Amino acid sequence: MISPMIFYLVITGFIGAFKAYSDAVALFGTNLNVAEMNTIVGYVYDMLYGDSGGYPSYASAAAIILFSIVLTITVINLLVRNKSKR
Repeated sequence: MISPMIFYLVITGFIGAFKAYSDAVALFGTNLNVAEMNTIVGYVYDMLYGDSGGYPSYASAAAIILFSIVLTITVINLLVRNKSKR
């Protein structure tokens, strides 16, 4: 009965980890490239709105890569969950 809850928490945990952009900004300021602490979400934001902005194609490519990473983790988690049910 707890398996669906664990599945949900793992997926939302990974998504939350990828959205850690605001934590990094709070610690290192808005210029994360200088601090070498940029995340993939920060990269997407910088490509759209930051100082190096004007590259929406790079931002959309990074967003698609982020989506594929989360989708892969979700599928692996689903396969492991289904395998453990047997």
